[in-house]
Amino acid sequence: MPMHEKGSGGVKHGGFASLVLSPWRSIKGHWERFLGRLPGWLSPWVRDIVDVAVTVAVIIAVLKVLFGADMLVPLVVVTSESMVHEAGDNSWMIWLGSRGIGETQAMNFPMSGGFNMGDMIIVMNPSASLGDVIIYERDLDHMQFQTRDPIIHRIVGVARVKDYEIRSVEGTLDCKTPETLSDTVDRVLACQKNSGYCPYTRYPKTGDFSIFITKGDHNEGTDQCNKRLDIAYPVTDAQVTGRALIRLPYLGWPKLLLSVIYQIVTLQY
Repeated sequence: MPMHEKGSGGVKHGGFASLVLSPWRSIKGHWERFLGRLPGWLSPWVRDIVDVAVTVAVIIAVLKVLFGADMLVPLVVVTSESMVHEAGDNSWMIWLGSRGIGETQAMNFPMSGGFNMGDMIIVMNPSASLGDVIIYERDLDHMQFQTRDPIIHRIVGVARVKDYEIRSVEGTLDCKTPETLSDTVDRVLACQKNSGYCPYTRYPKTGDFSIFITKGDHNEGTDQCNKRLDIAYPVTDAQVTGRALIRLPYLGWPKLLLSVIYQIVTLQY
């Protein structure tokens, strides 16, 4: 009887494995027959392209499961030099220090070494706080740039809103004040009640939310107060699609080069 039970168990295991592997074998068989009908020179190219595409898709799926970014693809390519830290230049830290954010606190911020144009950034969930580097969608009134890509900058100020009133402030609001930030609350209310012009594609759904003041470390001023380059209204937490986690140096350059080629071919220059 023991031997019979052991043999029976082996049969059951094999049946389960066959049930699981059978669809895969069928797909693989169809795939190999398809490749076999292609010209000999083309088949290896198609196989390699599909292998790369499947690998990338698996990586993206794993990243989304692990890090939970509110983005279709939890990877972003840095397209400007606004977060560059040049050797020996501590102006980004001096700027923060002059507004009450000390050196020790700044050095403990994520991505305190900055990053370069062409770097690729792995992104995690959009829950963010002072000092985090975030990816946020532009508001509709600041779409005058050549590119409409989301912005990746650091949070240097936070205003917490409770029941549509600003209750606390952390960091620096730069040229803004709790009183002037009431304009942002009014915009959110207009969106929620559909009672006026709404400049956001994404906005808070309740009266409790956060408002962020953001800045590129290499920029001379914040996105909201830079007189030379008007970038954005104060950012609500609903606009944030991700938070920078890991820097992959220079891996984004192929995308940037392809974008330049596309713009040349389509006469966008």
